[in-house]
Amino acid sequence: MKPSRVNPPAVSPVSLGEFKNQVRVDFCDDDLMLQSYIDAAVAHLDGWQGVLGRAMVDQDWRISLMCWPDDAISLPFGDVSAASIVYFDEANDQHTLLSEQYEIVETATCALIRFREAFARPPLNTDRSDAVQVTFTTGFGDSEHAVPAPLRVAIMMLAAHWYENRESVGDVKSNALPQSVDTLIAPYRRVFY
Repeated sequence: MKPSRVNPPAVSPVSLGEFKNQVRVDFCDDDLMLQSYIDAAVAHLDGWQGVLGRAMVDQDWRISLMCWPDDAISLPFGDVSAASIVYFDEANDQHTLLSEQYEIVETATCALIRFREAFARPPLNTDRSDAVQVTFTTGFGDSEHAVPAPLRVAIMMLAAHWYENRESVGDVKSNALPQSVDTLIAPYRRVFY
């Protein structure tokens, strides 16, 4: 049930222009490098493998299941604004569940797809490991301004740190990540029990 991203966010939580203002760079020579540091900082925080354990700007992910669950499908993210479920029947024909047959429920650690009481689980193709596929949209919103300010500042601080400390060797204290980044992101981390 490892999730896969099917549509990346349309925008970055931090634009190159905002970051250049942060690091006080008013020339274009380092634009590619600066953008790579922004991208690396976002990747460090965002998505399935990011340390936040959540998506920042809206993006679409998919999980697959071999069979119908008893109660609900646990999604690996919270902040889910939409979901669709397709399944493959015994003849390997694809069907889409009506949205009236389930609801999205947010918990402290994730979102759930909870099936309605009247939902009769149709037979599935038992030869498929992805007989049920859930595609969902997760994130704070569809623009960079929907991302909470502390997360945007953390991205800029992390990218600025890497821009200023480009060498991989040297004094450990100068290469350590800024403690304030952890402080800024701590309230937004998903905690898994």
